Amino acid sequence: MLVLGIESTAHTFGAAVVAEKKGKISVLSNECFKYPSTKEGYIPRKLADFHAEHWNEAAEAALSKAGKALDGIDAFAYSQGPGIGHCLHVGWVAAKTLSLLCGKPLVPVNHTVAHVEVGKWWCKAKNPLVVYVSGGNTQIAALQKQDHNRHSHYRVFGETLDIGLGNFLDQVGRGLELEPPDAVGVLKEAAKGKALLPLPYTVKGMSVAYAGLLTKTKKMKGTAPAADICYSAQEYAFSALVEATERCLCHTRNPEVLLCGGNARNRRLQEMLRLMSEEQGARFCVTPDDLSGDQAGMIALTGLLMLKAKAVPRDAEPRQRMRLDEPEIKW
Repeated sequence: MLVLGIESTAHTFGAAVVAEKKGKISVLSNECFKYPSTKEGYIPRKLADFHAEHWNEAAEAALSKAGKALDGIDAFAYSQGPGIGHCLHVGWVAAKTLSLLCGKPLVPVNHTVAHVEVGKWWCKAKNPLVVYVSGGNTQIAALQKQDHNRHSHYRVFGETLDIGLGNFLDQVGRGLELEPPDAVGVLKEAAKGKALLPLPYTVKGMSVAYAGLLTKTKKMKGTAPAADICYSAQEYAFSALVEATERCLCHTRNPEVLLCGGNARNRRLQEMLRLMSEEQGARFCVTPDDLSGDQAGMIALTGLLMLKAKAVPRDAEPRQRMRLDEPEIKW
């Protein structure tokens, strides 16, 4: 089975081909076109124009790298949500066009579930406590069976109460006018920091909050070296998340901890979660860099799993607001 996946939830338009042969799943190609970070942030209309300009190029590149023809694809999967409405619609139209052209199934995929599933697949994780960190999402969750049926749902035990970890770091980068003005700029600058500055720290049960930390960080511009501000912002934000995760792990006792999502690429966050997991006797897993951020490989892979389990929803239109704990996990 061959599935072509399309990702278009935010700044990245991606296309990928995933294959299954004799029960083994392989990512044959995973092409990404990313709108560059700017000081003004991401403007939905500009992102949608970028996606519309590059979708055909991305699909052709994915097919070419995989060595497959369009008529050989068995299904087309796309990110149904959550995400920016303008961007989601471009991906939906692209996938629907290809589906109708080839007469093959259209598979709407929950973007948040896809982040988790690609991490589980890569790490061969069976029953992990999931730490999902992306631009708009920061959640601590685990798969749990429901009493009334044999299928499972992801249960969110803790999450951000205001802004996601990725958006927090992006806004710190823009506020300090870093280069690039986003989480990557913060990561680079934090590596030079030496002093841990006093900042707000908010953990409520198994949830975290970052708005107060962001406000204080912005007010510190010019009063301390940017490197120290970035270093401190990361340490406080990551420490809060690790504390909440440890509290949840002590409750659930999952044998594994899986870090996934775009911000899973941060080595400092990986180090902190790894140490905590080892202290609690859990195996630490992390999605590799090329499968952590927004990309279509995870969409195609999850779409393939949904097809095999006959779990394709009838509602195929994009939805800006979707959650990890919404869909039944039948695979």
